[in-house]
Amino acid sequence: MKKHVLIMAMAASVVAVCSCGTSKNAGKSIKSEVWQTMMVKQIDTQIEDQIVIAKYNNGTSLSYKILDNFGNVALTWDHSNGRSSNEESYSSYKGEISIPSFVTAGADDEFVFRVMEIDEDAFSGCTNVTSIDIPYSIMRIMDGAFSGCSSLEKITVNENNQVYKAEDGVLFTKDNRMLITYPAQKKETDFVIGEEYSLICADAFSGNQYLENITIGNFITAISDNAFKNCSSLKTVEFGGNVRIIGVDAFKGCTKLERINVRGIFPPHNCPTVFETATKENCKLYVPKGQYMNYKRRLEWMEFKNVQEY
Repeated sequence: MKKHVLIMAMAASVVAVCSCGTSKNAGKSIKSEVWQTMMVKQIDTQIEDQIVIAKYNNGTSLSYKILDNFGNVALTWDHSNGRSSNEESYSSYKGEISIPSFVTAGADDEFVFRVMEIDEDAFSGCTNVTSIDIPYSIMRIMDGAFSGCSSLEKITVNENNQVYKAEDGVLFTKDNRMLITYPAQKKETDFVIGEEYSLICADAFSGNQYLENITIGNFITAISDNAFKNCSSLKTVEFGGNVRIIGVDAFKGCTKLERINVRGIFPPHNCPTVFETATKENCKLYVPKGQYMNYKRRLEWMEFKNVQEY
């Protein structure tokens, strides 16, 4: 059942928020994008139980979760076709996904919602999604938003987005702190994480089948859970000197690892399971000169059979 009263309240709030503190040109820009969304992309809308399902003229549907009474919504997992859980096997999300900044509703498209968030697990397991275009309105991307997107080739971000950016198809925060997602179908064999970044997010590289060599910048302090999970072609990893934490299963499924170089004098604190047992048996671990015993006393590092100083 449509929530007419709630929508009207939110629509009024959106108008107030969007016009507050903006120049005339900025107002024209926002109105222009709303108009394009209404007239070109979106062809139908259904609202039920705080979920907005919008259909577009390219044959796709996107689902949005109402976040508040101010007209803000989050792109969420596919609720179409009666799906009641994001873990159900079929999702209609596929191909090139272009997320709009606004979603409209009402008989005359008089109600406007602002898309400001990508929900947790929004694209989780969407194996047929090939690209995702993020608009300027997105302010938050939640954990696991792109996990399991095994066909994802690139991510792009509107240049006016204040929080996120994309470089060569890879998603970062605009403040240069976090690497969020490296697409599973990005085909380069070598990648260097720049010195300016400090965190590799959960599932960031997960499932990439092409990466063979990764160099982790000197200011990365944490590698999150599942960061390189199932990177099945990965052969060498070089850790910067300031890595302090490596998360659960960060290198699980990296069955071809041959060499790990660790530049830090202080061994990174590993969770109980970071590497495969076969990696600890067969991979060569190189540690700074004079630090052999320091590493051999630490959880998981002590299980590496072939440790050398350099």
